[in-house]
Amino acid sequence: MANARAYPLTSSPFYRLASKQKLAAILGVSLRDLRLLLKQPDNYRLWDTRRRRRDELVGIPHKARAIQQPKPLLAIIHKRLAILIGRIEKPDYVYSATKARSYFDNARPHAIGEPTVKIDIKNFYSNVTRRFVRDFFERRLQCSPDVAHVLTELCCITTASSSALPTGSAVSPVLSFFACSEMFRRIAEIAKDHGLIFTLYVDDMVFSGSKANRHFTSKVVHELAKNGFVGHKITHFRGDATKVVTGVAVSAGRVDLPFRRQRKIRQFEEAFWAATNPEDISLLGATLLGQYREAERIKPGTKLRALAVAARLEKLGLSNGLPPSVKKRRGYPGKRLDAKRFDRLRSAVSLNPSTTSGGPETLVNTGVVMAA
Repeated sequence: MANARAYPLTSSPFYRLASKQKLAAILGVSLRDLRLLLKQPDNYRLWDTRRRRRDELVGIPHKARAIQQPKPLLAIIHKRLAILIGRIEKPDYVYSATKARSYFDNARPHAIGEPTVKIDIKNFYSNVTRRFVRDFFERRLQCSPDVAHVLTELCCITTASSSALPTGSAVSPVLSFFACSEMFRRIAEIAKDHGLIFTLYVDDMVFSGSKANRHFTSKVVHELAKNGFVGHKITHFRGDATKVVTGVAVSAGRVDLPFRRQRKIRQFEEAFWAATNPEDISLLGATLLGQYREAERIKPGTKLRALAVAARLEKLGLSNGLPPSVKKRRGYPGKRLDAKRFDRLRSAVSLNPSTTSGGPETLVNTGVVMAA
């Protein structure tokens, strides 16, 4: 389904933008606030993901991932950028960061009973460097050099060793595509020349068709290497094999829940029915209800299994789902920032690292001062 609000790149509010004052207005902040933001010495928190309590209860192992998370003020700007950049029209093969498209939609085109190859891009965000980002703003969107510079600094995290897209930002999924759109365009042409179906979901490329073979794969990997990327986790499937594409099992004319997801649901069910602690029951029950809802999209009828879980939660007075101690916080404030709100957020981003949630962190200096 096409996004009715999508527009050509030339209709983007950033197209040929030459005024920092207008840029600030588009982002919903004053120019003064934008300058203050760029002067902040600690706009990001760096932390490693931890094993969730629910996974501990079930015994699911955890592999830590490094997260580069914008602090509240910058996160608002990133969300605004993600919305506006996300409205630019994308090629039909792009399924990530696209309204009315999902990982499920990304998998369905490959349910054709043909050979398939999957190629992931290693450390994708970390390798979408400021060069790619600046080229997008300055060459594709034709922003003035100073505006392109500001946008690049807003979107990239700068450390001692590199400057690239952050791993925990709302803007990275959509901007990573546009920053590398020329590379993906060439890969799409290679796929078309081989008569293949191609879909892209962030860094996950999938190709299906009779010529999805190792010779074709070598061409894609070569194109990635030319741009400084590494193709890895390369998997080839026979035409009659069941393939797992972005979390969906596909075969000829059929989609299903992958065995791994079905096993995970069973693990949570076993833990839920064995649990006696009310908070554990509530946490596991809420997790199961979410898993059933998500699985229903792929395997209709799964949600019927939620009835017994919901009945137990209600019987124990836990039908509201997560207990207060683990309920999610409200989202960030609205997109318009007044002076008082800016001061509050500036205080928020200056919290002592040892008192903030999410684990150990390192404060990162953006190293940017915006010219008057």
